[in-house]
Amino acid sequence: MKYIIFDMDGVLVNSEPVIMQAAADALKSGRIRGGREDFIPYIGSGEENFIIGPCTNQGQPELIDELMERMFKNFEDNIGNMQVFPSARPLIDELSRRGHILALVSSAAKRKLMVSLKAADIMPENFKVILSGGDVTEKKPSPMPYLLAAERLGAEPKDCMVIEDAISGVKSAKSAGMTCFGVTTSFSADELKTAGADFVKDDIIKVLDCLD
Repeated sequence: MKYIIFDMDGVLVNSEPVIMQAAADALKSGRIRGGREDFIPYIGSGEENFIIGPCTNQGQPELIDELMERMFKNFEDNIGNMQVFPSARPLIDELSRRGHILALVSSAAKRKLMVSLKAADIMPENFKVILSGGDVTEKKPSPMPYLLAAERLGAEPKDCMVIEDAISGVKSAKSAGMTCFGVTTSFSADELKTAGADFVKDDIIKVLDCLD
């Protein structure tokens, strides 16, 4: 596995509680009902859906742009509350030391992605390729994000290992013909295995054991 492709949320950082609260507060300001339970189906497929779904379902799509901007502003104002997983930097450093080529593929908007990397003290230069949700026309569970990453890396899918936490991401990686390492930060081991993950562990640092 020469190429290691990271998902962002749930793998390197845990921004979901912060972005969910940001979305809930934005919706509340627009008098749209929405909270964590409403957001669960959209986890891993782009936080824009936290706003688009409730606004559309409640017949007020004209509020989407305004509340989306409010959500991102709320997120940026509270980025200090975001959890960075302890193994994130050590794993990136060790994989780079071993000569692996790294990429980052997230369904998140680029604005949120870059803010999260900065808050986590992870340099974008660690990754040869970075793809955000805005770079593709089809998001996970479509294989498109990972296939596009492989294309930009100049890699064959069979030579890529994806690190994912979400069921939609696992399905995306496997549909792309890649090996998938699932980490149990968002879903159970059984759920990730059922989705098709080749390896399932409780900490991303254990990727090194699987590579060995």
